Amino acid sequence: MSDLAPFLPKWACPPGATITDLMSARKISFDQLRAAIGLTVEETVQLLRGERRITASLAALISQTLGLTSKFWVDRDQQYLDDVAKLQAEGKGWVRSLPIADMVRYGWVSGAAEISEKIRTAFDFFGVTSVDEWRTTWMSDEAGLTAFRSSPVFAADAASIATWLRQGELEAQSIRCKPWSSDSFAKSLPDLKRLSRLREPDRFIPALTDACANHGVAFVVVRTPRGCPASGATRFLSAQKAVLQVSFRYLSDDHFWFTFFHECAHLLLHEGRLFLENGSGGLQSIEEEQANAFAADLLVPPQWRDKLSTVGTDPKRVLRLAHDLGISPGILVGQLQHLGLVRRDRLNYLKRRFEWPKA
Repeated sequence: MSDLAPFLPKWACPPGATITDLMSARKISFDQLRAAIGLTVEETVQLLRGERRITASLAALISQTLGLTSKFWVDRDQQYLDDVAKLQAEGKGWVRSLPIADMVRYGWVSGAAEISEKIRTAFDFFGVTSVDEWRTTWMSDEAGLTAFRSSPVFAADAASIATWLRQGELEAQSIRCKPWSSDSFAKSLPDLKRLSRLREPDRFIPALTDACANHGVAFVVVRTPRGCPASGATRFLSAQKAVLQVSFRYLSDDHFWFTFFHECAHLLLHEGRLFLENGSGGLQSIEEEQANAFAADLLVPPQWRDKLSTVGTDPKRVLRLAHDLGISPGILVGQLQHLGLVRRDRLNYLKRRFEWPKA
């Protein structure tokens, strides 16, 4: 039997399951069965596990001992072989759809050469025992990702998106959080935006993580594997714990902080389901606009908007206004560019660029 057998779901059960049921019904012991069909202990164990084929002669002996026809037992064995072959092909195709190379490179899973070990590793990573269970967990209507079927981000590679979300989920599970409180989280955001003035990620990310945890939010930064264009996501692991996940996809401070506060808006305004950035379909357009407006107003409150048109491209004025707003200069440049007050190719040197450490 193939070494993929341990990964088969219960509905691909070997003939041994039927044999065991009949043994119990007829009160036939293991030793009685073994003696009747002329097999050794090891061979009988192999038969019950589906690791030994049922030949015509063996089928006749099983039929005499347990009942049913010889043809039934031969057909039962062939059906099991057909199910195994189908599931093996499905498992191989599924694991090849995953960004395994990046998962290994980023340290999310251990490397494996054999396809069976890759499948075992992938199942362990997702916490499932079959491809069917994985589909139910990640691709069903209840899972949440199907809301993005019509979007380019979903079509790009749903398996890679699920992988990125799962890694965020695993990292979030290890973060100890106080119970979720939308009121206290909302009140904390003006102070959180001041962290944008810290230059280094190894300073502001731990500070963000601790601050968010105080309000029931597990904040995680997870780089995207091949095929996953997501920049952020939010969902709830439970009624008491939210996840805010970002990817640092664009590696600049203006994108990072706008994405962060955009995701905060989803948690505060649109509780209850998964949101995935760069995956918004028509049904989400209003919610995405609301989240964009929330983030923009938090970073540059409406009462400051008149001053935006006065800074022009003077870097000193930009730096001064950013200081007064309590945000990084790069964020202000990004907002000026977005509003059309500064050309996209101007003042970009005021944005901070980040790099992922080489894996």
